[in-house]
Amino acid sequence: MTAALIGLVLTAGSSGAGAASTTTTAGATTNSSAKSNSTSTSTSTTTTTTTLPLKLPKSGDCTILVIGDSLGTDLGGGLYHQLEKSPKIKLELEGKSETGLANAWFYNWPRHLKKFLAQYHPKLTILLLGGNDEQGMEVNGHPAAFNTLVWRTQYKKNVATMMNEATEAGSAVLWIGMPIMYPNDYRQGMKVINSISAKVAKTKPHVTFLSTWKFFANAKGQFRFSAMVNGQQQVIRQADGIHPTAVGQNVLATYVVDELHLLYKLPVKPAYPEIFTK
Repeated sequence: MTAALIGLVLTAGSSGAGAASTTTTAGATTNSSAKSNSTSTSTSTTTTTTTLPLKLPKSGDCTILVIGDSLGTDLGGGLYHQLEKSPKIKLELEGKSETGLANAWFYNWPRHLKKFLAQYHPKLTILLLGGNDEQGMEVNGHPAAFNTLVWRTQYKKNVATMMNEATEAGSAVLWIGMPIMYPNDYRQGMKVINSISAKVAKTKPHVTFLSTWKFFANAKGQFRFSAMVNGQQQVIRQADGIHPTAVGQNVLATYVVDELHLLYKLPVKPAYPEIFTK
């Protein structure tokens, strides 16, 4: 990870997505990246599949739980920075390196999510998971290879369990899709993960799937290590072609904050917006 955040320790994962665990409140001081005076704008390059969200407090006071692997932690760090000037939003950041929904033997996300929901009582849960799920898993005591019918069936159940747990606890869900990746085989695997998560989200009330694939791609739909951000050419992805840089984190977080306002009518705006520009 590349961002240094007060109160948030980031631990780099391996080939996929890996993290940290902390609790913080938006409005605290952070020094993750340089501030920008650019105006944030929403983009239409991604798609969402949305059902009516659970009603969030009209006062704007809202606890948001952000969970995931290292990519989820990257997003959480960016949101921590971009929501610095949104004092009514309380962020609870819970991440774990190298975790996912295909390796419950290492870290059982449904069990831990249930604990976090009971602990924080979030009105919105943001998830960025799947970076480590291009692997086989055990299904009913038998090994199932990645992307086989048995694997896909079980993975759908795992995704649904996470969504159900959150909504049944009174939390709306914003499921963030994996961004485009550089390693070709890994990129194809992330397409599978995104497809399953998006399809399950369509069947669940109070769940929104937010794609980031085209958002991080270039005009031709290809992976890019760098892009124009706030009028300057900047590196947005790390050398592994998977994780975002500090700039990439803030670009993603700026986009997500804008979506929090558009989707849930939360009175938020990015504190230091970093956006793709021509």
